[in-house]
Amino acid sequence: MSHAIYEAQKTQGRLDDAGEFPRVVLLDSISHCNLQCSMCFHVNMTRQRGIMPWDLFTKLIDEIAEEDPTVRVWMVFFGEALMLRRRKPGIFDMIRYAKSKGLQDVVLNSNANLLDEDSARQLIEAGLDALYIGIDAFTPETYAQVRVGGNYERTVANVQRLLALKKELNSTTPEIFVQFVEMDANSAEKDDFIRFWTEQGAHVKIRPKVSWAGKIEAPNLVLGQEERWPCYWAMRSMSVTDQGKVVTCAVDLDGGHVAGDVTTHTLKHVWNNGLKKLREAHLEHRWEDLPGICRDCRDWQSARADYYDTNPG
Repeated sequence: MSHAIYEAQKTQGRLDDAGEFPRVVLLDSISHCNLQCSMCFHVNMTRQRGIMPWDLFTKLIDEIAEEDPTVRVWMVFFGEALMLRRRKPGIFDMIRYAKSKGLQDVVLNSNANLLDEDSARQLIEAGLDALYIGIDAFTPETYAQVRVGGNYERTVANVQRLLALKKELNSTTPEIFVQFVEMDANSAEKDDFIRFWTEQGAHVKIRPKVSWAGKIEAPNLVLGQEERWPCYWAMRSMSVTDQGKVVTCAVDLDGGHVAGDVTTHTLKHVWNNGLKKLREAHLEHRWEDLPGICRDCRDWQSARADYYDTNPG
């Protein structure tokens, strides 16, 4: 087993401003979710839930394709995109459109409870580059505690079927990452989780818990303002709600601070105006000049992950 550690927030080069355009864009294809996970704020989200209109989605994809097709595009910000599996146009159409425009890094995050065989096949055929699946447990008991409303056995079977289907179709994509958010409730199962899923042929992503900008308890966030560094998410990414509002970062799920609106402006305009002011304050350590949700946030220290893969040797 090989073990690679990515600590984006401590790598000086990655703390630089991404420049004229973000390196990562999160698009809120849908802000509804089918689970009520213990480490997630979704059940208490106050902004209106919705689905991104097709014309807004295509407008944003067209701009990204023109500006930089290597940008990583997440087809979800704070929802479960497979809830759109039967909608027309739905999530598979969104992926196909993004790939048809030449985007090279189209990825999706999912809890995989709705990942039936047809959905698995369509994700492969649509050309999705990577799929990140949140499971966060190795036993049904722990899964029921952290992934409230989900079914552990069905989820595991869904992922195994997708891995098998990739082999059957001789497809190299999507790359499958199985995610484990480490916390008190599941930390004892981490090693078993890593061993099981790497043996299945999946990549494993272990990441620390976030507080969603102070919305839930995250006792792992122990550093204070005097030790603070610029936030990786602020420096590199932008998050767009289903209604086109650009918010502070990937953990500003309620839209506590809106930096711009891409229904009336371009992504590039918002990146180089409202969001640029945030980045400049981060780089200059002017924490007091940040909007409240960002000023008081401690999730900057959780912008990291450990990745594990099956050792080919």
